[in-house]
Amino acid sequence: MASTTQSLQTIIGTSTYSVDDAIDRALVVARVKYGEPDWFEVSKTRGFINNGRVSHYQVSLELGYVTPDQSSQPDQYFDSALSTRRHTYVSPVFERRF
Repeated sequence: MASTTQSLQTIIGTSTYSVDDAIDRALVVARVKYGEPDWFEVSKTRGFINNGRVSHYQVSLELGYVTPDQSSQPDQYFDSALSTRRHTYVSPVFERRF
């Protein structure tokens, strides 16, 4: 079985509407910059107050990207299934019908 590695990116999303909107905005930017993430975690949440009301939301996201490990050993079963050489211990069988 092939192993995988994971890379981690941190991005900050902001919104004047809600925390959910800030997360969505951060994910849109992440897709454009780094590609589609496999998972995310909200590491920090902040809110800014103006005149006694929340005026701005800010979230820090940690984004995880899973990539297959190219340095792992190849799958022997898969390679043998794709192999075009004939095995010497198997003789071909021909059937004749009249």
